[in-house]
Amino acid sequence: MSPASKPGERLQFRIRGMHCAGCAASVERALRRVPGVTEAAVNLATGQATVTLTNDAPDDPGPCLDAVRRAGYDAEPIAAGVVASGEHERRDDPARERRRLTLAVVLGLPLLGRHLAEAGPPGLVPVPVAAVLSLFAGWPAQATLTVAILIVAGGPMLLGAGRALVRRTANMDLLVSLGAVTALVASVFGVALHIHELMLFHAAAPIVLFVAVGKHLEARARGRASAALRALLARLPQTAQRVAGDAVETVALDDIRPGDVVRVPAHAAVPVDGDVLAGHGAVDESLLTGESLPRACGPGDRVLGGTRVLDGLLGVRATASGAESAAARIARLVADAQAAKPPWQRFADRVASVFVPAVVVLAVLTLLGWKLAGADTAAALTRMIAVLVVACPCALGLAIPTAVLVGTSRAAERGILVRDPAALEAAGRVRTVLLDKTGTLTLGRPSLQAVVPLGGRREEDVLRLVAAVEQHSEHPLARALVAAARERGLTWPAARELRSRPGAGVRADVAGADVVVGTAAWLAEQGVATSAHPAAAEEWAATGATVVWAGLDGQAAALFVLSDTLHPEAAAAVAALRALGVATHILSGDRAAAVRHVAQQLGVASFEAELSPADKLARVQALAGRDGGVAMVGDGVNDAPALAAADVGIAIGTGADVARETADICLVGHSPLRIADAIRLSRRSSRVMKQNLFWALAYNVVMLPLAMLAPLPPTLATVAMMLSSLTVVGNALRLRRAA
Repeated sequence: MSPASKPGERLQFRIRGMHCAGCAASVERALRRVPGVTEAAVNLATGQATVTLTNDAPDDPGPCLDAVRRAGYDAEPIAAGVVASGEHERRDDPARERRRLTLAVVLGLPLLGRHLAEAGPPGLVPVPVAAVLSLFAGWPAQATLTVAILIVAGGPMLLGAGRALVRRTANMDLLVSLGAVTALVASVFGVALHIHELMLFHAAAPIVLFVAVGKHLEARARGRASAALRALLARLPQTAQRVAGDAVETVALDDIRPGDVVRVPAHAAVPVDGDVLAGHGAVDESLLTGESLPRACGPGDRVLGGTRVLDGLLGVRATASGAESAAARIARLVADAQAAKPPWQRFADRVASVFVPAVVVLAVLTLLGWKLAGADTAAALTRMIAVLVVACPCALGLAIPTAVLVGTSRAAERGILVRDPAALEAAGRVRTVLLDKTGTLTLGRPSLQAVVPLGGRREEDVLRLVAAVEQHSEHPLARALVAAARERGLTWPAARELRSRPGAGVRADVAGADVVVGTAAWLAEQGVATSAHPAAAEEWAATGATVVWAGLDGQAAALFVLSDTLHPEAAAAVAALRALGVATHILSGDRAAAVRHVAQQLGVASFEAELSPADKLARVQALAGRDGGVAMVGDGVNDAPALAAADVGIAIGTGADVARETADICLVGHSPLRIADAIRLSRRSSRVMKQNLFWALAYNVVMLPLAMLAPLPPTLATVAMMLSSLTVVGNALRLRRAA
C-alpha cells in the first residue's frame, strides 16, 4: 500500500526493532488505539504490520507511523503484497551489521576465554592461550571490554529497553538488558567493595553477545523461509515491450492495460497474463504451477505473468494489467495469509501478553528468596540474572508465524495458494472431499471422441462439411468439431445461407451441398430422418456423451460423439485422497449418465447428478463440521455458494473468478492432484505449529524453574535462550522440503 492509501483499505508497514511476541503485542496495541483503525495484526516472523481502516478513515498513514514510533519501534509504509526480506531486524546496511557483530565477537572472546580458564577444569584452555588471556585478568581490562561489547552489540537492545520503560511496556529487550545491566552494576560494586564474587563481567558481556549472534542467525533463517515468495516476485519484470503498430516500445509494467499486445522474446519473463496471438515457444511455468516440464505454447494458448519463455518469440494480448498478473496475485494472496493469524497464534499471543511482566516478577522473587535462604549476594544475583535471560518470549512469538510463513511459501511454490492461515490448519482435518465434475475431474471442454459415418460416407468428408458450417459458431460443441477438423489437417470451403436455432442446430449450403448439423429433433424438422439409426446414438448416450447429428442432401450422413474429457490426473488424484484416508463424493449439475460414467472410471461409489447450486449448498451444509471437516472442490460460478459454506473451499485456478474469491485455497493451473498435496501440506504445517508451540512452552516450563533453583550460569542461560528460538525456526524450515 502506498502512503496515499484509499480510505477503507488496508495499510501495511514494515516494523523494525521487534524481537519477541511482547514487541509484536506492543505494536498491535499502539496501532489499535489510532482513530479510524478497526483491526491491527503484527507478524513477528515477517516483521510486518497490517492495519484495517474504517471506510471514512483518513488516507494518511502518518498517525499509524507516529503510534508505532511512540511505542518505541521504527515503521515505514510498504506496498501491498511486498514480502519481508527476512532481514527486517537489521539496519539498512547488512555489511555494516556484520562488521559490528564481528567486532563484538572479537571483543568478547578474551572475556569468555578468561572465564573458562578460571572456572573450567584444568587443561581446558591450552597454556599458550592462557598466557595471552592473562593480559585480561585485571578488572580494568574486563570492564573496558564489557562496556565496549554492550555498546557495540547491545546498543540497539539497550535503547529498545529504555523506550519500553518510558512507554511502560515489556519486551525481550527489557529482559536481556536487565540481565546484562544488573551483571554490570554488580561488577562495579564488586570492584568498589573489593568483593570478587560480585565481579560478573564474564556474565554481562556474553548475554548481549550471544543474543546478537542468535538474532543474526535467526534473521537469516527467516530469510530462507520466504525465499520462494521473493523468487516469485523477482520473476516479474519492471518493463514490457508493447507493440504499437509496426513499432515496439519499452514501457513500465504499470502502463500495460488489457488489450495491449506485448512482445516476449526468448529467456524473458512474460510480463502479464494474456493470450498468445502469434509465435510459438516453450514456457517454463514451474515457479507458478510446480510443473517441471516446459509447456509448448502457440496462438490461442493462455500464458501467465511471471512465467518464462525458454525459446521462441511470442506476441501476447494482455488480459490483465501487470498488477493483476498471476505472479502478483499469488504474491498478494500469500502475503495476506502470512499477515493473518491462525487460531494457535491467538493462543500464543494471550500467553505472551503476560509473559514478560511475569518473568520480571519471578526474577525479583528469585533474588529475594535466595537472600532469605542465606545465599550470598553474588549467588542470588547470578540466579536472578539467569531467570531474566533464560526466558524466551521470542521463541513463543516465532513458533506459529514462522510455520505459517514457511508453509504458505512452500504451498505457493507448489501452486497452492492459501488465502487464510486458518485454512492451513482446517485442511489438515478434512476427512471428506466433495468434488465438482466439470472443470475439476474433467478438462471442462468437450472434445470429439468418435465419428460414426452413415450411408457409406467417409468421416473426413462429412467432418470437413460440418466444420464449414460450424466455424462461425461460438458454441462449445461447434468449437470442438472445428478443432477436430483442424487437428486432422482438413480444409473446407465457405458456407452460405446459414440458418440456425440456438440450442438446436444450424443449416447451410456448402459448395452446393445442403448440410444440416444439430440434434435429432432439428434434423427431423429439416426433413432429415435419423430414426433408422437409433442403436448407435443410444449406445453413446448411455456413456454420458453428447451426440451431434449431421445430414447431407436430405440423408443422415454421420453422428459425432462429443464428451468432456476426463482429466489425465483425475484417477491419480482420487487414489491420492484415498491413501490419505479421505472419502470422495462427486456433486455435479451435469446429466446423470455423464456423472455416472466419470464416477465409474474413477472408482467413486458416491455421486449425485443434476444438482442446482442450491442443492450443492444444501449437501455441503449437511456435512460441514462433521467427521473432522469437509472440503468442497470446484471451479465454476455455480460452485461459489458451496465453496463458501464448506469447512475448506478449494478452487481450481482456471475456474471462474467468483469461485476463487470465495475459496479458502486456490490451486494454480488445472491439476486435481494438488487437492491431496494441499491436505498433506496442511497436515504437516499443523503438526509443525503444534510442535513449535509445545517446545516453546516446554522450554520455559523447564528452564525457568531450573534458573530459579539451580546454579545456572547466565552465559549458559543465554545460549539456551538463543537455541530455543533457533529450534522453532529450524523446525519450521523443515516444511521447505515437504512434498
